This record gives sequence, structure tokens and C-alpha cells, in this order.
Amino acid sequence: MYTQTIAEKIKQRRRQMLVHSYLYYNKDVNIVSDAKWSQWAMELVKLQAEYPEESKRVEFADMFADWDGSSGAFLKFGEDIISCAERLYESSQKVKEKPKLVKPLVKKSKSNSIPLF
Repeated sequence: MYTQTIAEKIKQRRRQMLVHSYLYYNKDVNIVSDAKWSQWAMELVKLQAEYPEESKRVEFADMFADWDGSSGAFLKFGEDIISCAERLYESSQKVKEKPKLVKPLVKKSKSNSIPLF
């Protein structure tokens, strides 16, 4: 079984904060609930406080240095985050598009309602 390192978990949470903040503030879309986002944010804040040295070495360290987890409104979005967010958005839209069921064309006889093929 694979277990993430602290640095990997910090990176994952930072990228989630960035991607989902981009979607929320730039696309007006919530793919995860506010409660889930807040849970991830508080986990990231806790990890950064408990592991400051690891935190400093992980991608986006400067952006998240004084971040308190209350909002993603002032985070900066690079091209890689925007691209990832757009792909996630497109995927979420495809999941929402469910195929429409088409009723088969079946003629029924008047006498016994048995389909005629």
C-alpha cells in the first residue's frame, strides 16, 4: 500500500486549493462542496504549521506562506493550474450529461397489447 509523504500531501492540497479556487472565482462553478474545500484548506493549514521545513520546499511555498485557509480569492493561477482546472471542469460537465433514453418504436395490437415486430 502506498502512503503519501508529508510533502506530497502538502503539494496535493495546494494544487486542490488553486484548481478549485480558480473554478469558483473564474468559472463560477463548484465541483466540490464548500465544506469539502474548507476541510482540505484546514488540513493544508495544519500540515504547513506542523511541518514548516517540508512546507517551504514544496511547490507554491511563497504563495501559501501566510495563507490562513479562509479564502482562495487572492491566490494566483499559473497556466498549469488553469489548464488542469479547465480539464476538470470539462470532465465534470461530461459526467452531468447523461444519455437520454429513447423509447423503442413498438406497435401494439389492439386485441392483446403484444408488441408487433
